[in-house]
Amino acid sequence: MARWWGALVVQRLAEDPDVADIIGIDIREPRYDLGRADYLKLDIRHSLIGKLVRAVGIDTVVHTLTRVDSFDMDPARAHEMNVIGTLNLLAGCASEGSPVRRFVLKSSGHVYGSRFDLPTGLREDHRLDINSRHQFVRDIVEVESYASDFAVRNPHITILALRFGNSLNPDEPQPLARYLDLEVVPTVIGYDPPVQLIHRDDCIDAMVLATKRGPGGAYNIAPAGNEPLSTLLDSAGKLHAPLLPPLGLGLAALAIRRAGIAFLSPQLLDLLRWGRTLSTAKAARELGFRAARDTRAAFEDFIQQRRVLRYEPDRHAYQYEKELEDFIHSRQVASTNGDGEVGADAVLAAAPGEAKPRRRLRPRRAPHRSRS
Repeated sequence: MARWWGALVVQRLAEDPDVADIIGIDIREPRYDLGRADYLKLDIRHSLIGKLVRAVGIDTVVHTLTRVDSFDMDPARAHEMNVIGTLNLLAGCASEGSPVRRFVLKSSGHVYGSRFDLPTGLREDHRLDINSRHQFVRDIVEVESYASDFAVRNPHITILALRFGNSLNPDEPQPLARYLDLEVVPTVIGYDPPVQLIHRDDCIDAMVLATKRGPGGAYNIAPAGNEPLSTLLDSAGKLHAPLLPPLGLGLAALAIRRAGIAFLSPQLLDLLRWGRTLSTAKAARELGFRAARDTRAAFEDFIQQRRVLRYEPDRHAYQYEKELEDFIHSRQVASTNGDGEVGADAVLAAAPGEAKPRRRLRPRRAPHRSRS
């Protein structure tokens, strides 16, 4: 809940009357107001996950804690969170008496890699980059393999893996977004890669949609089509120059990082040379998801919002206070019920899902419970 992926999914689920109870789980306190959702400070690597799932009656889990870059976490710790954390979360969902029936995994288009020989419009059945040179890519591929094996062993649980294109969130820009937000964007000499960028709101739309419908399997989540990097930068009025040499690109990126200009991970350096385009036909056909903004619109909105934020850096400031949140929740329930009872479906942090009612606000039809 400390990061935007899980927090914004919880916010959206909290607005849904079909979701009775929501629990967010993280090892750090929320930076966003989670509304009527509950929050638990809990590591997904902890054995209590299974007990919590059964006790609350979680029937849908959305795992948003996967990391695909090392800008704020070293590779060894990220491996533990990505691989070990996911394994423990899956084990908790499969334990005896578990009510879980749906599991949504946030994955990444990085699982395909980025090379000169990749076709345009990668489909979900394309071979994953299992022998990638990059630890983070191998981790996400491994996470997906565990989820696939879990689906085979637990056919009663629907598993969806959402492979996102590079996301743009002006409030919490990831490494590629920070790079694109530079005053002068250095590009790789002799390369103009095709890129796909997805707006933050479209990311959350896809995650929330996947909690409710769609068959199991992998889905590419991105806008249709792509834009050459130079065209994209020109359209937003961004200055750019070919300053990064293709030979010694890693050393150039290291110098940029040490100078505090930008952080470009090895997998992003590959992207800035070769690009990558995902086919979105399956998500549109089977999940019913179509990005509301294409790559250019998403990028232009990102740049505009970043310019505004330079003058309003604290407009989303939020501080979590457990006692205050508990008090507000109790007052809301008393006001709704008139009898002081507390309401019932759940979302666990790092994942949203449906849960068996624990305490009921009022009679509902087929309540959706979620863990995030």
